[in-house]
Amino acid sequence: MAAHRSGPSAFTIASILGLSRPEQRSNMSIPYRPWADVPSTQNCHTVTADGSLDVAAEEEKSAITAPVESCRRTLNWYIGRRPRTAFSSLQIEILESVFQVNSYPGIDLREELAQKLHLDEDRIQIWFQNRRAKLKRSHRESQFLMVKKVITGLQGRDQQ
Repeated sequence: MAAHRSGPSAFTIASILGLSRPEQRSNMSIPYRPWADVPSTQNCHTVTADGSLDVAAEEEKSAITAPVESCRRTLNWYIGRRPRTAFSSLQIEILESVFQVNSYPGIDLREELAQKLHLDEDRIQIWFQNRRAKLKRSHRESQFLMVKKVITGLQGRDQQ
């Protein structure tokens, strides 16, 4: 049986990230955003050993490179999200017709659809996931309305 070590673990987040010593600092890497026109250099923030942003370094960087408002905008949670895919009415019509036949298309069918509709396969996969969720939600809502109708009918009968 393996002996259990008591005390602090050598595998802490700080040690894994190389932040175990207070004097160590590292820059966060620039995220991969192929849809961005210009690589974002504002997203490299200096991180201290406790995982927080180094405010002094951030202020120096913003004073030199960009206004404070711009730096604030780069810290928003939505920065870095890919742009929303806008499906055309023809694409939706085709996807809906395939969904009527098969709501769980395999990878081969998704790749074929992606090629013919000029979309990424992962967008097709997400569309089918969202469409199944929509079907489930509408089914649940219709069940609720039927139960509500029955209860209302029973209450009307009891009052007579």
